[in-house]
Amino acid sequence: MAEVRVIGTADEIELIARSLGAAPRIQRRRDGMMAGYFEKQAPKIICLDLGTTGPNPVEDEIVAIAIVDWAGNVVHEGEYGPSRKELWQAASEVNEVAPDNQIDLHSVFDDQEKIREIIWGADEVIVYNAPRVMKFLEHSDMAPGSRTRVTDTMYEYCRWLSEKNHDRNCLANIELTDAAEKMGYAWGNNPHGPVPNALACLAVQIWIEGQQNEEHYDF
Repeated sequence: MAEVRVIGTADEIELIARSLGAAPRIQRRRDGMMAGYFEKQAPKIICLDLGTTGPNPVEDEIVAIAIVDWAGNVVHEGEYGPSRKELWQAASEVNEVAPDNQIDLHSVFDDQEKIREIIWGADEVIVYNAPRVMKFLEHSDMAPGSRTRVTDTMYEYCRWLSEKNHDRNCLANIELTDAAEKMGYAWGNNPHGPVPNALACLAVQIWIEGQQNEEHYDF
């Protein structure tokens, strides 16, 4: 359980608390506003990264997947053998999942039920470049359900950057490595593996949310 704090009028606090199925404790602040406190089950948040044989989910396949929780704990890590491709040089240079190490491994579909359980049980799924990742998960029947929030950290970072620079035209694709290095993230020895990528994406998302709270950006 986590304690949630809400500031507003008494009616606003009651409304928010009721929407979450909780009963608030309300106190008056010195500035005249009210502060409400109530217990709420912390949402289950995961962050995932995929390694694939290429960009097309119809022709290409998932050869690696890493999932970490909000605390950075690895809840799933798997490498898989493709059924249609033996070489994917261009993609392996990006995700560092080498073909030579994958050929004799089992299929991602052998872990499909386990991966589904993790993803479908989450309240929020954080990914970098959500359109690409979701297409692969949908094609593999492992995409989040309609009630699950999907947060695209690349979009959130680009949006924060455009607000920061007062430039609405600067929204564009930004590599995870660039976003992570911009906020001072330490990659370690393997900056492009699925687990390091998932942890870097999570770190960028946490940093963005901290910036938004600090600067009162309302996205």
